[in-house]
Amino acid sequence: MREAARRVVTLLTDFGLSDPFVGIMKGVILGINPHVALVDLCHSGKAYDVAEAALLLITSYRYFPAGTIHIAVVDPGVGGPRRPILVTCDDHLFIGPDNGLLALLAAKAGSTVRVITATGYFLQPVSATFHGRDIFAPIAGHLSLGAQPDECGELIDDYVRLVIPRPVQSGISSIRGEILYIDRFGNLMTNIARLDLERLETVDSPAAYVVSVAGLEIPVVACYGQVAPAASGAIIGSAEYLEIFVNQGDASRLLGIGRGCEVVVGRPKRRNFDNP
Repeated sequence: MREAARRVVTLLTDFGLSDPFVGIMKGVILGINPHVALVDLCHSGKAYDVAEAALLLITSYRYFPAGTIHIAVVDPGVGGPRRPILVTCDDHLFIGPDNGLLALLAAKAGSTVRVITATGYFLQPVSATFHGRDIFAPIAGHLSLGAQPDECGELIDDYVRLVIPRPVQSGISSIRGEILYIDRFGNLMTNIARLDLERLETVDSPAAYVVSVAGLEIPVVACYGQVAPAASGAIIGSAEYLEIFVNQGDASRLLGIGRGCEVVVGRPKRRNFDNP
């Protein structure tokens, strides 16, 4: 009999909170290990959007203690041939469908991926529509009690990959990227990381650079308050990626910019910034 440990288990789904699905998954986990600490990471992302959920997961997990177990369920292919997998990455465990959701974590150096075949841990019968309840939650519960990853299934390397666009540097003072994610405030997160900007020529301060997007030139600033209310700016956000914002407003709506829109960081072409 393994000793129950107070492990942390996070849940990221596209289930929302108006239905009982998230609560049921928690019930399954607590039925296996009542001492586990459950954390809701996010349940309100865009339904079926695997890429968005993958981005949220890889920018969030490092703020949890080593040994945390993360369940991720954005699973439009549930019940079909896609496999359940377990990824070990940076002393964290990740459980979810093999549809690209865990691919960014699996691709990190030192990560391992296992196909989950330990049917003895599953709830039976396994539903064709709710693997979060019948496979992922019980696997998390047993791992939280001390089950080892190698008890869950064999190592694989043919997991489904997910391609996230990478920014491209042009010369020493320009980099081209795109909008990857829009948060509930309408802030526009790009694929340009702080490290990408640090590769640009550093003779001038960051204020010497602007973000060109949709015909606008937007200043790069250090905090929201550096632009007036209703004015736009760009900032390194908490996830360490460049974001476009409107101070106390919805940048996506007010600027008419969405996911996939191209952005270019470089020197300003004109002296005055655009702030519609």
